[in-house]
Amino acid sequence: MDEKELCHIVSVIWNNSVDNLYGKHKQESNFNILKWLCAYTFKCIDKRTKNFINTNLNINPILSELNYISVPINLKFLKLTNNLKNKDEILNESKKHSFLFPIRKLLIVEGITEEILLPVFASKLNCDFNKEGIYILGAGGKSKSPNLYLKLKDQLKIPVILLFDSDAKEICNLLKKNIYPKDKILLIQKGEFEDILSLNLIKRALNNEYETVLPVIKKDLLLFPKMCDNLEHLYRTRHLGEFKKAKFAKIISQNIKYKTDITDEIKNLILNIKQI
Repeated sequence: MDEKELCHIVSVIWNNSVDNLYGKHKQESNFNILKWLCAYTFKCIDKRTKNFINTNLNINPILSELNYISVPINLKFLKLTNNLKNKDEILNESKKHSFLFPIRKLLIVEGITEEILLPVFASKLNCDFNKEGIYILGAGGKSKSPNLYLKLKDQLKIPVILLFDSDAKEICNLLKKNIYPKDKILLIQKGEFEDILSLNLIKRALNNEYETVLPVIKKDLLLFPKMCDNLEHLYRTRHLGEFKKAKFAKIISQNIKYKTDITDEIKNLILNIKQI
């Protein structure tokens, strides 16, 4: 279906429904928060996206009736900022309530472990990614990160940060030739993200999660140079099922309690991300 036709149908259905539910309201279309968000983040927007953004939807009656406590963060942002027309007011409100929007930095990471754990570690260091407007995007592997960056770099006004494992030095050297000054590449110094986690944190998290008859000790995590190899071996020999990075990251995230759970390299990564 042609997007203009689709937008028209959506507009008719939505606005008639709003009128039936709340009575006819005057359209307040002098300021479109979605347009502002896009203009703040993107250098250019394709014609198809513009058609969707410009769809005439009367959202004010809905926003006024929303239960602020129970709605998702994007609707909370709309409810409190939709009537604001000043850039600084919107940014201040966003920071005040940790809305994430408007996104002010894009952090591209290789995998799910960083995607899950970096915001949790950051929060323990008094760096709220939502408050800072830092959006994490998992590329699905080091080979996909450069293509994702090259696809986005000419579209975004905001800084882009790329985080790579230590074995991506060659990729980073090639990418540096095509990276904008506002953007930055960060490299884990040794191994993968799992390799810079605290051994005490990993040990405590696994023992809390599985309560194995034979508790995990540090020696179990030092059999192989790579932490993922140690974890795969541990899961297999203790019959804990298949080692999956996403599940492991969630287990770790639930057990971060102390400042010593955050290694110096993780602290430095988060500090660099915040300062860019």
